[in-house]
Amino acid sequence: MVTPFDREKQDRVLKTIEVALDNFTLAYRVADLLNDYGHGEPPRTTLYLTGKRGEVTVSSSSCGLFTTPVIQSAILDTRRSLEFFGISRDRKANVLKPKPINGRYDDDLSIEHLGLPLITPEQLLKAVFDVTSRPMEPLFVEVLHWSEKKPAHFTDSDPDVKFGAISDVSRGMIQAYFRLVYDASGRNRPGIRPE
Repeated sequence: MVTPFDREKQDRVLKTIEVALDNFTLAYRVADLLNDYGHGEPPRTTLYLTGKRGEVTVSSSSCGLFTTPVIQSAILDTRRSLEFFGISRDRKANVLKPKPINGRYDDDLSIEHLGLPLITPEQLLKAVFDVTSRPMEPLFVEVLHWSEKKPAHFTDSDPDVKFGAISDVSRGMIQAYFRLVYDASGRNRPGIRPE
């Protein structure tokens, strides 16, 4: 049994979640853009960083300089978010399943620290049913499978994750947090960026 954090510590957890929500928002926009480009020539990227110490401009002939980290962050944020809710992937059946509590580290955070119960796969899917007309469970499973491959270690395997899956799962994770954390705890939904 997990003891809920006090309000101040819960607010710190929610700040971490807000960063993930911003990442998911950027990821679905990037995935939609890349999906629109298809297999044609990808767009070029120029990043402008400005601050008190001046400006830095980083240009690339490919958008991968910017888009690859955004997509990989969304995949890893999906994995850690589902674990936060108490959900993992059944590797044999390729479905979502409850994550065993005995598989956690002592410092892992979960929805229980916010005073809310663990989420079942059915509750998650019900919370995100209206994000897309496609079934969400296979999309979550696809992204979880990919998270266990290339971002985790060098592998000869090449799981086929599509930009549409990244877009839908990112939108789904935003809705899951809104409905299963903010609405369930009576807190205001945060503004997320980019708008």
